[in-house]
Amino acid sequence: MNKKIIAIFFTFISIYLSAQTVDFQKTLTLSQYNYKNNSGKVESYNFSKQEKKAFLFYDIVSEPMAEVMYNGCGFVFNNTPITIFPIYFTGQLIKKTSINFPSKIPTQLVESPNKSDFKLFNLTSADFPIIVVYNEKNELCGFAKSVEQIADIDCDGLPVPSNFLRLQILTENKDKTTNPYAYKPIVVLSGNKSDTIVKTMTDKYGDFDALLPNLDQDYIITVNEKNPTINFVVLSTQSGKKIGNFISTDRGFEYSILKMDLIKLPDIYVEEDISLKLKPLDKKDLIDFVVTENLFYELGESNLSQSSKDLLNKMITVLQNYPQFNISITSHTDALGDDAINLKLSVKRSEEVVNYLESKGISKERLKAEGKGETQIRNRCFNNIDCSDKEHEYNRRTEFKFTKK
Repeated sequence: MNKKIIAIFFTFISIYLSAQTVDFQKTLTLSQYNYKNNSGKVESYNFSKQEKKAFLFYDIVSEPMAEVMYNGCGFVFNNTPITIFPIYFTGQLIKKTSINFPSKIPTQLVESPNKSDFKLFNLTSADFPIIVVYNEKNELCGFAKSVEQIADIDCDGLPVPSNFLRLQILTENKDKTTNPYAYKPIVVLSGNKSDTIVKTMTDKYGDFDALLPNLDQDYIITVNEKNPTINFVVLSTQSGKKIGNFISTDRGFEYSILKMDLIKLPDIYVEEDISLKLKPLDKKDLIDFVVTENLFYELGESNLSQSSKDLLNKMITVLQNYPQFNISITSHTDALGDDAINLKLSVKRSEEVVNYLESKGISKERLKAEGKGETQIRNRCFNNIDCSDKEHEYNRRTEFKFTKK
């Protein structure tokens, strides 16, 4: 092995190991932070302030993505008081030449992480850009390296609000068949002023994601392309459920989403708690009732995830309050993999649910496990059809049928 290959190998190992040693404090030990204001005067920020704090670490290489993340914070934390600390590591540069972010705390220039107040985080250039968020009690909420990950950060057990459109665009041919509207530029406009909100592109499945600034206005989704061979352009969920048809205009195709309909769309609509879904059980004349939920398992496994157990724990309370009902658990899989194996897996998953409910005190006489495998696919994703994971996920579900004794 020559010296060049050895050098590359150890460089890679060094970068890999350094990226693994990031150690964000569970609780901030800093009592205050001294920073320079826009006039160059030193001021202090007191961390006892009852507000969320976000530290955005970046350097000259990661600055373009850091800017995207900073702007994304304005959307994600739209209704949440938060102070953002942009920390720019200059390396050997004397100063920063690009424009700073318009943050309340001006961008602070530091030569390197180990010469900053954040040296305990063990940051290296391989980690940039990265944003670290703490709650009002200075407890770590999480960190992110993209706008999408920022939206997933959880503070105090409550998810940070995110207004994501996650939709799919299809074309309908004259024979009524549909195809993904793949790799097409999408522009989302505000409904009132027609300001450009998001520019993005569909993937090979016709899927696209768009982060909205708020839910208090109408929006217009546009595809700036005219194609006379297309019968209709269809907007649907990423799981394949149709929402409506675009209209054809001089510029291409447009779909208007009114703010009253906006919160009903996928990933913006807040799912009802399972206990609220089961309120119809209060009706004295009710004989049976079906609720469908997504229980999550490792790929090809039957072990319940913690989130699935949390959902079942709420259902246990309902079962205890309504002893007059038995429950049948039916699991479904997607069409990926062998049909026979999927059928056995679905049965095993339902049996795992029954075992868990029984372990929590629900009588086994009230419980029944069934599996349907991939025999009841709810969209187009049958065997040998190329579908996105979101479309496949729509078929991975568990049905709970309550039947009065």
